[in-house]
Amino acid sequence: MKSSAKILFIAVAALIPSVAATAQTQINPKVGVNFSGVEAKLQDITAETRVGWNAGVDLRMGDKALYLQPGLHYYNFTARLVEGVEHPDDIAFSDETTIQALKAPLNIGLRLTGDNGLIGIQARGGVTPTYILGVDEKNGIDFNKEDLNSFTWGANVGVGVNFLFLTADLNYEIGLDDFFANAEGGNNVLSLSVGIKF
Repeated sequence: MKSSAKILFIAVAALIPSVAATAQTQINPKVGVNFSGVEAKLQDITAETRVGWNAGVDLRMGDKALYLQPGLHYYNFTARLVEGVEHPDDIAFSDETTIQALKAPLNIGLRLTGDNGLIGIQARGGVTPTYILGVDEKNGIDFNKEDLNSFTWGANVGVGVNFLFLTADLNYEIGLDDFFANAEGGNNVLSLSVGIKF
């Protein structure tokens, strides 16, 4: 990881607990599912990321129409590994593994309907640095953390709905860097999360 990118990642992660106690900050823990869209040919293995789960927390900083929303989230991607075939549909041998990542999105949000009524709607957009934590390695398949770029950037947009203290968020992240170390293609991720705010 480049040192400047690492410093920024740590700064965003450190921002969350340091501002959580401020009077104009809402805390929004959430859990959800994600769907990834990247495929790569790595020597004689085809790797495809698929469905996963995620958990984390966002902060809504500010009580105006525009607000700052940093967050910190753990993502677990499922990756399908197909070995020894030209086309993944002609399966000779396949297995699944998991990829663990830490995301620290930094978004600007817009309250479209206010935030203190029965229902609130928000839109947001920003950037998402992602750090790969690890890969669940499988016996007999040469695929590990070294096959992935450890640090990548994404651009994301999303919409959220509040019902009283409950929240639901739909987010789409476009990978700006190659997800795999030796293959082209960013990891585009659609995620749906539910949580509470207080």
